[in-house]
Amino acid sequence: MRNRCSRCILPADLPGISLDQDGVCNYCRDSKSNDNSDTPSMSKEQMIKRLEDVLDKLRGKGKYDCLVPLSGGKESCYILYTLVKKYNMTPLAFNFNNGFQHKDAVVNIENLVDKAGVDLVIYKPRRDIMMKLFRKFMTVAGEYCTPCNMLINATSFRLAREYKIRAVMSGNYGAIDPGLEGMSPSRYYDRRYYFNVVGDLLSLREAERYVVPSYVRTAIGRLVGTAPQVINVLEFLQPSLAEIHNVLDAIGWKRPGGAIQHGDCIINPVKEYLICRRWGCTETTALYSSLVRNGEMSRQEALEKDAAETEEQSHCPSVLPEFLKNIDLTEEEFNEAVKKDFREIPNMRSSLLFRLAKKTVQKIGQLRGREYS
Repeated sequence: MRNRCSRCILPADLPGISLDQDGVCNYCRDSKSNDNSDTPSMSKEQMIKRLEDVLDKLRGKGKYDCLVPLSGGKESCYILYTLVKKYNMTPLAFNFNNGFQHKDAVVNIENLVDKAGVDLVIYKPRRDIMMKLFRKFMTVAGEYCTPCNMLINATSFRLAREYKIRAVMSGNYGAIDPGLEGMSPSRYYDRRYYFNVVGDLLSLREAERYVVPSYVRTAIGRLVGTAPQVINVLEFLQPSLAEIHNVLDAIGWKRPGGAIQHGDCIINPVKEYLICRRWGCTETTALYSSLVRNGEMSRQEALEKDAAETEEQSHCPSVLPEFLKNIDLTEEEFNEAVKKDFREIPNMRSSLLFRLAKKTVQKIGQLRGREYS
């Protein structure tokens, strides 16, 4: 039987996982240490008050108070609806269409925009460029999610500048979907990693639109007021998964394709298949582990659900042949791509310049009373 964390269900042989003498993984230890810290973190009520203070500074300062990237998935839909109905914000909704949107996600977006009464901007990049980027990342790095994630953020920043919007509302929420180093690239927004993979595939003009600005440029932009802050709304509200679904159920939200998460993209099963072939589990393993850690699911239930999910994702997804055809990749080339490891590609996360720039961005946020990430 596979050795797993004695508290959650994370396998011990995943990259970045370490078990202590009691068999508890580092994710669980980090969670417990935060609870027992000598300088405890703020309570949920204090965090919500802090968010309210931030929103008060944004509200009514322009045509739009903030920008909300809207995928049709649970986190982004919950954020948009909550900001409008509970906090009286006037956001601009932004949807990125990578050419593989699930129809249920599109319906969710249309219904929510109507119910919330907000404007929506849809951005669909050139298909030929996106397919080339997908192919490049698959063959070089063994993953294909970076092009979309990078472009979503780059477009969010560009729209914020164009519409003079001061904040982009993020749906990242580590308490439910932490992401695991080695399974899902934390380098999605890493410019050095990106260009090491892409090479000269993009022109200078295309790179300007398809890649987020550097941290140094972002720091300077925030200092002079031309770059938006990024606010992780869910980290402030700290909702449980059940609370999120209760709100969404009330407004008629539908789980795209019936998927547990990331169902808004119809090629997400290919990503899960890749992870399953490499590590014998899926991203959902991290989700179930988080739910156990948060007390929303028993460990036994998580083990059972994870076993069923892993078994399902271990089989070649039906969408894979279509995806390979679109990116002009043969099955043999795909099997070679599975062996690639994005962790081996040089990135800027460990560089002194990056760490200094990131600290500068955060310091600017503290000095200006904002929530920069």
